[in-house]
Amino acid sequence: MKNLKTKKFSLLVFLILLMAIPTVKSLGVSSPRPPDLRMMQGDTAEFTFQIQAVTSTHKQSCTCYTEGFDPLIITFKEKTITINAGQTGVVYGVINAPYDAPIKTYSGKIFASCTPIVETQDLSGSRISQTSGIKYTLSVVGSESERNIPQMPKPTKKEVPTISTSSVMTIIIIIIAVLAIGVYYWSERKRKKK
Repeated sequence: MKNLKTKKFSLLVFLILLMAIPTVKSLGVSSPRPPDLRMMQGDTAEFTFQIQAVTSTHKQSCTCYTEGFDPLIITFKEKTITINAGQTGVVYGVINAPYDAPIKTYSGKIFASCTPIVETQDLSGSRISQTSGIKYTLSVVGSESERNIPQMPKPTKKEVPTISTSSVMTIIIIIIAVLAIGVYYWSERKRKKK
């Protein structure tokens, strides 16, 4: 009976840890800012978003691209952005609404495709890229009163380390598992002394 309890408990701890593993090495793309961009034909507006490599163990080389915004012209201020391991990188982009762009709401996606930068000597092989995307909606409007183009903060090169929600959850799960194992073995040891 005791052996069965130990096996069940060990299996439960294993499953909890297994659920935490996929969240450890992930990349994410934040929601673009400004969230409610409304431009007129001929306008140019800036936007920004973050690529979050907080749980990555390697530097990441990321390129960004968009889908679904035609005929709007979207460019990024940097063709490639390098993000240090455990950091967040800010991407700055520019949207140009041509004079003949239809007045309507555009809904598309912004993608970041990142490849780890791994230094190797005399080794060959391929690196695995990870692509993350986020939906972005903006509008081309017909009147000045509808226009909303907020000023964006100036670009900075400083990367600020942050911790993601998935990392916090992983740490909490590991702490709970370690505490549960400790309590279990402490109670077994106490029971054996009686």
